[in-house]
Amino acid sequence: MNICIFEDFFITRLAPVNLLRHTSKIICGESTLYEKITENIPGKHKVMLHSRNYIAAYCREKFPGTAVNELYDGAFIFLNARVVFNDRKLKDIFKHFRKKNNDALVQDNTIIAFHTTEDKTKLYKEVINNTDGNLVSLADIDWLGLTRTETSSYTVINYPSDLILHHEKELKHDLEQMMGKKKLHVSSKSKVGKNVVFDTSEGRIYVGKNTVIEPFTYIKGPVYVGENCALRSGTQLYGPVRIGNKCKVSGEITSSILHWYVNKQHYGFLGHSYLCEWVNLGAGTTTSNLKNNYSMIELNIEGEKVNTDSMFLGSIIGDHTKTGICTMLNTGSLVGVSSNLYGSGYHNKQVPSFSWADSSAGESKVYDIEKALNTAKVSMKRRNVEMSEAYEAMFREAFEQKDESPKL
Repeated sequence: MNICIFEDFFITRLAPVNLLRHTSKIICGESTLYEKITENIPGKHKVMLHSRNYIAAYCREKFPGTAVNELYDGAFIFLNARVVFNDRKLKDIFKHFRKKNNDALVQDNTIIAFHTTEDKTKLYKEVINNTDGNLVSLADIDWLGLTRTETSSYTVINYPSDLILHHEKELKHDLEQMMGKKKLHVSSKSKVGKNVVFDTSEGRIYVGKNTVIEPFTYIKGPVYVGENCALRSGTQLYGPVRIGNKCKVSGEITSSILHWYVNKQHYGFLGHSYLCEWVNLGAGTTTSNLKNNYSMIELNIEGEKVNTDSMFLGSIIGDHTKTGICTMLNTGSLVGVSSNLYGSGYHNKQVPSFSWADSSAGESKVYDIEKALNTAKVSMKRRNVEMSEAYEAMFREAFEQKDESPKL
């Protein structure tokens, strides 16, 4: 059976976390949504990706040998890139489609998965194999003449806040899969200083290879720390926390997700937040994650007020964004990619991509694309990563898609 992981019509609501990556590469728990699929698919299958056109070249680079926006011949099962799958759910889906071909599983007008026989796949090639970056919608299901089966049991990431909302459940599940009955795993190739406390009373703790944990660090599970990380002396991690490979952290972190290559090397509180790659937080940067009136937190998504169903939410910060010293971020902040935040006082809850945002003056101007690219290349090269042509093209297109405002 062929598998296609597709981006649907509603992925624009997930900005900024998927602006510079395929939606399946966002993280909930320890692993990406892509890994939750590929590591749990029952049996051997060919996997391809459907993506927005502007990230397709980078996807081909990131997933070598994987077809992108080019359907194979034969029957297919299509899986939504923003659904949190697990081994049991995937087995159920395969079982369902063995009994019912050319059907779509639909939950609250979201396509969870759908099946096409070989003849339907030939028709659908006209939609997928194109250069327009069309996103999958219910209209495609109707056009193909598929039947629908309503369902209600899947975890769907509708907004960035959902990644934090479901983080603890997913992290506990992922750590159990990785560690079995073990409560603590610290790689023998990591270095742990004196007076480090591993508290597994409320969850497992996993520490990957070549990670350095300096003295007087406190870690309370559930926590995952990847490879080649540095936890500075005095770091306090209160799970659920996920820290990706090659991150450098310090200060207090609780209920947060950090992609790879994140720098938070100084004091300051980070709570219920999601940080994409290459984010750098200046000393004293602090997130608010709870409103004084204890009300549920709302986000403004595409001009619509969205109730996050959570009393706790810090900041969602896009790739390559940096904060100056003592930056203060409001509860439920959405910060785009490649922005610079500085000044005294709280920043606006929404900071567009490619912004220079001065909270002291209450001003925000556009970051010149060439300067933004140069800074991104320098920060990547410091970690021995060269920006590829495909990444640069994607970066430039993300700039073109931002709202126009006065240039810096």
